[in-house]
Amino acid sequence: MRLTTVGKKATIAVTQMANNEQLRLVSRKTFMKMMVCLSALFFSFFVVQAQQTAAVGKVVSSVKLIDSKNNPKDIPFFGEKVIVLFYNDPDVKDVNDPLSEALKAKNFSKEKYVGIGIANCKDTWTPNSAIRMMVRKKEKQFPGTVILLDEDLSLAKAWGLGNCDGTSVVVVIGKDSKIKFVKKIKTQEESKLLIPTVVKIIQDELAK
Repeated sequence: MRLTTVGKKATIAVTQMANNEQLRLVSRKTFMKMMVCLSALFFSFFVVQAQQTAAVGKVVSSVKLIDSKNNPKDIPFFGEKVIVLFYNDPDVKDVNDPLSEALKAKNFSKEKYVGIGIANCKDTWTPNSAIRMMVRKKEKQFPGTVILLDEDLSLAKAWGLGNCDGTSVVVVIGKDSKIKFVKKIKTQEESKLLIPTVVKIIQDELAK
């Protein structure tokens, strides 16, 4: 009788050990599955972030903004010309003047090249009505100038430009609609230093 009881206890002990081992195996498998899932999630997150961030080689498309008369207007000339776009916070509108003036002085072919200014209205205290008035003056002063207004960061979000407060963003776009150059500028010194690089990129794109 005593042997039978001991045998039962031994059987129970062995069964419990087996069950515990199975639980450990299941736990390991569950843990590994969780790690694989987490790795996939992190990878997907970084891929999406990379796709959403403006970078050289990224394909971008036109965005519907507003012109100086408060009418909806798409950014023009995509796929038709090499585009140099200045996305400016009006509070620092003169920051990129050195680069802008240098590009004007190059007198690139108007058939193949266009410079476009976009006012980032969201990141300034200046009223939109006042910005539109300034843009209309510029348009009269420089006929053919393309200047649009972004009142809700539509362009920054669509192209993944990130925080553009207090900056002027320079974007060079080829006829293939790919970004060839992108840089945020905060000082005129930075703008001056960019002149040789941006000019060379534009010349290379125009030669294609």
